[in-house]
Amino acid sequence: MTFAVDGAVAVAYHPAVAGAEGVAQALARVAGEGGRRAWVEVMHEGGDGESGIIERLRGAALLVCVGGDGTVLRAAAFAAQAGVPIFGVRMGRLGFLTETIEPEAVGDLRRVLGGEARLERHAMLQARVDEAEPVHALNDVVIGRGTLGRTVSIGASVDGVLLAEYRADALVIATATGSTGYALSVGGPILPPTSPEIVVVPVAPHLTRANPLVLPAGARLRLSVERGEEALITADGLLQAPIESGTVVEVTASPRSVEFVRLGAENQFYASLARRLGWLRPDHVMEDPDGPAA
Repeated sequence: MTFAVDGAVAVAYHPAVAGAEGVAQALARVAGEGGRRAWVEVMHEGGDGESGIIERLRGAALLVCVGGDGTVLRAAAFAAQAGVPIFGVRMGRLGFLTETIEPEAVGDLRRVLGGEARLERHAMLQARVDEAEPVHALNDVVIGRGTLGRTVSIGASVDGVLLAEYRADALVIATATGSTGYALSVGGPILPPTSPEIVVVPVAPHLTRANPLVLPAGARLRLSVERGEEALITADGLLQAPIESGTVVEVTASPRSVEFVRLGAENQFYASLARRLGWLRPDHVMEDPDGPAA
């Protein structure tokens, strides 16, 4: 669907990323042309806390995020609650969540402001540890070993049906967005970015065949740490907490989601995937099957 920016623009950056502040300020000036309100936010350094950032973002029609995938993940936690779409600008390394790179950012932002973009909705996960407040993740929830050199045993059931006891370094539960992250690096499948399904991938399973699994969006995954061991749980790598043996973690689809601003057609995901993962030679040219006959 075509996306039109009909309000203010916030530009966020990560203070630890070299050059990000200058790029953010330049993009804020572009966004403010024509009298549109625009301002700059600093991720990780909200002086009035997370609630203050969320409240300010509720007044924005677009969040431009300057940094890398980590910065976008941090911003997504706020954007999901504020209901504001994200346009990501990559500084440096490989990134799947960003839409453009720093040298092209000004021109691409003008295209977005000119109505040339579309919105792409990404599902999130919700993880509840025992009876605590749930946490939400755009990429993944990971339960892993608490001690270096040891595995962790995790009992798993899906919709009340016993599935497996994973004895492994960790268990990754990922969204389609997270399927190109940690889950991919340990042999998980790649899902289209708007897919609502849930990916389950064990990390270095010990003496067992534990295959990656794709669950439907409505699945309820119940996990428990077994055998008297302790583990760690992380959500998007931003939240980390220890969990004791016997602790129950329930993972489901989250009621929250994040919208990303995209400039290309939906099939550009595959072109981006091939380029970023190095599946094609730089000089490779695909033959057009609909081209003229020889």
